[in-house]
Amino acid sequence: MVGAGLLWGQLLHIRPTQTVFISTCLSLSSTPLVSRFLAGGNRVEREGDLDYSSVLLGMLVMQDVQLGLFIAVMPTLIQAQSGDLDSLLFGGLRVLKLLAQVLVSLAAVLLLCLVLRSFIIGPYYKKLHTESKGNKEILVLGMTAFVFFMLTVTEFLDVSMELGCFLAGALLSSQGHMVTAEVMGCIEPIRDFLAIIFFASIGLHVFPTFVLYELTILLVLTLTLVIMKFLMAVLVLSTILPPSSRHIRWIVSAGLAQVSEFSFVLGSRARRAGIISREVYLLVLSVTTLSLLLAPLLWRVTTHKWAPRIERKMPT
Repeated sequence: MVGAGLLWGQLLHIRPTQTVFISTCLSLSSTPLVSRFLAGGNRVEREGDLDYSSVLLGMLVMQDVQLGLFIAVMPTLIQAQSGDLDSLLFGGLRVLKLLAQVLVSLAAVLLLCLVLRSFIIGPYYKKLHTESKGNKEILVLGMTAFVFFMLTVTEFLDVSMELGCFLAGALLSSQGHMVTAEVMGCIEPIRDFLAIIFFASIGLHVFPTFVLYELTILLVLTLTLVIMKFLMAVLVLSTILPPSSRHIRWIVSAGLAQVSEFSFVLGSRARRAGIISREVYLLVLSVTTLSLLLAPLLWRVTTHKWAPRIERKMPT
């Protein structure tokens, strides 16, 4: 996506710093939205099939890791905006240093997860389970504290907090199906409440008058972006997936075809830093919102065609 963005930027004579930001921002996909899609149907996979949900979630988690790195690199884009050669060279060295730091941080996080899984999470859950007999609030509070501990650790190591939350859930699920079912039964109301707030707040970022004035342009840009992301994902997955599981590339690509809600945050920071103009910022917000609205339709079409084993039950 970044390479395609740079190519279009050269053709349209757009500054490379702005092109890199926009293409990176639009290449991210929405993890909460896709999670709701995956939770909306029961999958019965054939033996030997690669579970597309694990592939899709794995790619989304890595996007969250890249998001943390991109936020750290944004000051370098601001320096490059000034055109100062010394600042640009210094920024390149800074990017390499940040990349090395992220790799070391990821190694440290994985080592910590291994220690927690082997020695701590099991006794910790058993203690909570013993203390929470007839009192589910203790279990919920203990699990929430563990999630906040993991996101604090990953934030301290300059890795995204989203990765810490994901790893906390993975560590809990490693204790078995009974543990997962009990924890999910306790936190499901909280999860649904937060999901409602998240999806409702998306509309607060839209400027209705701007959408009405530029509706034709926005529709063309949104359809072009969604189709391009879908086709590029299909092309990449066709080369990396094993031949027996290449049919899932269509479903995974549909899950990656929309734009992440993090573009709201990145766009706001870039607007304040002067990387993009106000008009470009409004375009990014509007295209992101329209792509999120289009995502359920694309998901239903692809699952209907390529995953007839799925109980097609869309989330409301």
